Amino acid sequence: MSESYFPISLHSLRVDTVPPFDLYLLHSSSSPPVLYRHKDTQFTEEVLEKLKQNDVQNLFVPRHQREDYFGYSSKMVAETVRDPDAPVEKKTRVVYDTTATIMEDLFVSPRSNIRIQQAKDTINQAVDLMANDQEATRKMIFLTCHDYYTYTHSVNVTIFATALMQKVLPHLPGEHNYQVIGEGFLLHDIGKSAIPPGVINKPGKLDDEEWRLMRRHPQIGQEILNSTRHGDPIIDAIVLQHHEKMNGQGYPHGLRDDEIHPYARICALADVFDAITTVRSYRDPMPTAVALKVMRDEMGEHFDWDYFNEFVKLFGELNE
Repeated sequence: MSESYFPISLHSLRVDTVPPFDLYLLHSSSSPPVLYRHKDTQFTEEVLEKLKQNDVQNLFVPRHQREDYFGYSSKMVAETVRDPDAPVEKKTRVVYDTTATIMEDLFVSPRSNIRIQQAKDTINQAVDLMANDQEATRKMIFLTCHDYYTYTHSVNVTIFATALMQKVLPHLPGEHNYQVIGEGFLLHDIGKSAIPPGVINKPGKLDDEEWRLMRRHPQIGQEILNSTRHGDPIIDAIVLQHHEKMNGQGYPHGLRDDEIHPYARICALADVFDAITTVRSYRDPMPTAVALKVMRDEMGEHFDWDYFNEFVKLFGELNE
């Protein structure tokens, strides 16, 4: 089934639109999806409510229609975010779910120019939303998924890092903007598309060859973006340096302190925090307070201390 269809969130469908792709329902994990609505059929409020009443959260689209879906979803995100009558909960959910779906496909086809651009366009909507609405920032953080997948991790890191960046760097240099930085956060792990899943999700310690391969993913990511002409000095810095540590013991170049770009330092915090607060096959997630304590007590030398303190305050403010 996974080879023929891909899941989409119900939130990515906008009422009174005409999706140019077929919609399928999955009734059982042991049987294939069944056709629910033909493409070019209006998606109405009545249809949406009926699906909600039956606790349907995802529909399925034939994989051969994925370009039709991604073209539609990118347009729907922009329209929903611009809609003055759409509640912030709707806007944040549409942005999160659509970005995650795009990133899932991007990790399968990392050199797809069109998919990279769609990922950038969609995350730009999220960054703008967070920059202009503090409540949207809160909602986005609460939306972050607690099951670890490389693609949801990328979205979560973008949300945490963008929220922190708005606190510590409220006024950017003239040639910089939040959108490009957000793109760097979203694409920070694109190099992992070249790493076997068995290495990424290995429960035990990596052997020497696996660790050598894993340490190359920042450079692989930079090469992917440059080869697709999506490279940018800011994005490159985030992708290449997000595993560098303030004490010089990171990778790939062992940079330390101010040698590490400020945006990469922010990404590093968000990256570690999300990694230890999400479910992995080999361990339970840490609660927020425990994760922050572990980061402080066991990894303190890895991070920019000023940024870390503001990161802690960020979560304190969420509960006010």
